[in-house]
Amino acid sequence: MRFVATAGVSVLLAFGAGCSAVDVKTGIPVLTKGGEGILIDEAQGLPDLERGKQARLSGNPDAALKDLQPLAEQGYPEAMMQLAGLYQDRGTIASLDDAEKWYRQAKNSIPEAGLSLATLLINRADRQLLPEINALIRNADRRGNPEADSVRLKLLIQFPDLDVDGVGDRIAARALRSDLPEVQIQALIWYRQNIARDGYAAALETNCAKLLSIDPACYIDLAHFYRYRGERDRLNKLVDDALAVFQAGAGDSSAPRPDSARLYREAVDYGSLAGRLASAMVDEMTDDDDDLAKERQSGLIQDVEDDEAKEVLVSAPLTTEVVSETPGGAAAATQASATQIVELADKILRWMLAKDGGFRAEAAIVAVRYPFLLPELDLEATLRPVVETGDPAATQALANLLFNGQRSTRKPYEAVELYKKCLTFIDTKTRAEMSLGRVYQLGILGNPDPVSALDYYLRAGRAGSVQAYIGLARMFSGVPGIRPNRVNTYVFARRAQDGGRSLLYRVRKLKRLTTLPVTIDAADMFDIEKTTLLDYINSEMSPQEREQAKTLYDAEKLFQPVLRQPVPPDIYTKGRAS
Repeated sequence: MRFVATAGVSVLLAFGAGCSAVDVKTGIPVLTKGGEGILIDEAQGLPDLERGKQARLSGNPDAALKDLQPLAEQGYPEAMMQLAGLYQDRGTIASLDDAEKWYRQAKNSIPEAGLSLATLLINRADRQLLPEINALIRNADRRGNPEADSVRLKLLIQFPDLDVDGVGDRIAARALRSDLPEVQIQALIWYRQNIARDGYAAALETNCAKLLSIDPACYIDLAHFYRYRGERDRLNKLVDDALAVFQAGAGDSSAPRPDSARLYREAVDYGSLAGRLASAMVDEMTDDDDDLAKERQSGLIQDVEDDEAKEVLVSAPLTTEVVSETPGGAAAATQASATQIVELADKILRWMLAKDGGFRAEAAIVAVRYPFLLPELDLEATLRPVVETGDPAATQALANLLFNGQRSTRKPYEAVELYKKCLTFIDTKTRAEMSLGRVYQLGILGNPDPVSALDYYLRAGRAGSVQAYIGLARMFSGVPGIRPNRVNTYVFARRAQDGGRSLLYRVRKLKRLTTLPVTIDAADMFDIEKTTLLDYINSEMSPQEREQAKTLYDAEKLFQPVLRQPVPPDIYTKGRAS
């Protein structure tokens, strides 16, 4: 049976079954359903589901919205799914509300939409949503949906405290045996995110070598392994192969992508992958450490740990300085620096500069993070047009560039406005909060604003930023404008320790002299004692303060029961060569 709609009417009355061609009778377009959805041929501007899907796939969200919005509002479930995915593609916090609305409506007709909704709710990182998320996953299980394991792994990555009794290991092993590439890819992401666990580095390398054709992100993982083991020939070949794959993928607008009517997943960003590959040649620290190091290089923070002679000249009977330490510390940096391959990173970035689309902007983003790369490139001029399009990564990079002033003139006021813009994007919100906390703590715009600093630091810490908890511990241990508070210092220092970051406490004390020399060098007047901040504060607190600190710590831990641990410096030498 076949139904027709008169020209000029946008409502689709029905669609034919099993047809791939379009019949035209007396000028009236016949609506059919092809393999990819409803088709409206010769519709003269009427909403078209397939056209909307293709516009979304090719990166034209405005055109996609014109086709998908009317159809979704008229009640077509597949259009609702595509529209929800379109809003989720935007990556803003506000757009999540629209995406959630359409997923909820679509799942009444398309049960698979429940998993897409679960993925969106997981991204909100709200523990109060866990009962609904678990219910959605159980419903998918009852229907035999093979993609449920993929969403389970996303849930465990977002809420690692839920991974008890090795459940994540079992799900990941099962996911690797799946026939669905998207499920296998999520298993690889699981190993990647938890690489510090015993055996995970070897599992990641082995499975990436097997599944390289379905997950191009594996090129970055293998690059880390080959670089850190000094396997230069394998690394060179891997880079050449990766760039060929990235170029082919970026030029293929019909590249396979899971249909959002089954399970939402972002399209592959080959520009970002190329940038990550270049970074893999030179990276040697975590994101939080990277931010702090850039500020030290730009002179915004004095690294007293590297200038102890200067520190002891301060003429005070008792002074302290809180310093964060990463396990491995200098040894980790030495190992990484010894294996940096700057010329190969520059080769990748210059290849990116010759490409269209997002490759050039991504090269500039990498050079902002590693200022010794692409020294000839005008980073500010390259990033500004991309920032105007609302790109989150470019906005964050330009903010860092203008804030640190290493490759451009420092413009802290504009940088702060850009950081505030980053607060609206899902991917950059927590990092922006961390950056703004430091801005107001240091008084970059004038006088320090400790109240604003505490607000931003606290939000970032509760979202999982260990560096933010370090900032909070520093502030309450004694900075201008904040009354020292032993209880708060203990709580936040212990949270930093939960994230694998110990805080050293250095105390300068006057020496006890048996005789008083006529002249004495200032450096000879003091002893420097080192302990951990937690040990020092614990020794200073009263029993009542210790009880209060325990209560507040338990409450603070509820926001993020498990914090991400630093990656051991030798982790990439532990893989198993394929």
